[in-house]
Formats: sequence, structure tokens, C-alpha cells
Amino acid sequence: MRKSTIIAVLAAALVTPTVRAADVTEADYQKAMKDTLAGMQAVGKTMREATGDLSGAVAGAKSIEAALASIDSFWAARKDDEAVKMNAAAREAAMAAAKAAESNDAAATGAAMKALQGACKACHDVHREQLPDKTYKIK
Repeated sequence: MRKSTIIAVLAAALVTPTVRAADVTEADYQKAMKDTLAGMQAVGKTMREATGDLSGAVAGAKSIEAALASIDSFWAARKDDEAVKMNAAAREAAMAAAKAAESNDAAATGAAMKALQGACKACHDVHREQLPDKTYKIK
């Protein structure tokens, strides 16, 4: 019985589709960055409106975390441990912002978003290069 269980598990692992680094293209990565920006803009708009309803910030922060999660395998495939850690820090800040906004805590939401902006800048400083036409490419 043990052999059959092991064989079944190994067979399932071989046929189960996995997300590999090659599955996340630079175009996918750029889309994730644009989605992250849209989420940050949604949070910022909600915070500026100051109506006391942070539901827009919750949705924006959760969309940021989802966009960043979609690129984990991109950096893992490049074997760039620093970028993987930076992406994890950004995801943690996005989750903290969502949690704070769910608690309707504007100050904590703002602090988490400031941490997220810092994480984004740190990664961009190391892994993004501006081209002469003012567009960017991934280093």
C-alpha cells in the first residue's frame, strides 16, 4: 500500500501543471506593475476623500497584493533572492494596508501604504532601468 501511495503522489506531481518562471513573461510582469499602480491609486483616492469609508482602500490594497503575488515566480526563475525578498516585503505591506483599512484605521492604512511605497522604490532602484525614451525595462 505504501508503494502505491508513493507512486500515485509522484504521478500526480508529474502531471499537475505548475507555474514556472518561464510562465511569467516580462509582459505579464509589466501588467502586474500597472495593476499595482492602479491599486495604489485606488487606495490614495479613498484616503484623500476622507469619508470614513475605507472599503475602496481595502479593495485597492488586496488588488496590489494579488498583482505582486502573480510575479513571485518571475524573480524565482531568475534566481534573484533579493528581488524575491523585496517582493515579499511589498506584499506584506499591501496585506497590512488591507487589514488596517478593513479595521477602518486610516492612520495605520496610511503607514502601511508608506511602507509599501518604500518597498516599491527600493526594488525599482535596483531592478528597473529607465530608457532614453523614458520607458523602463527590467534589469
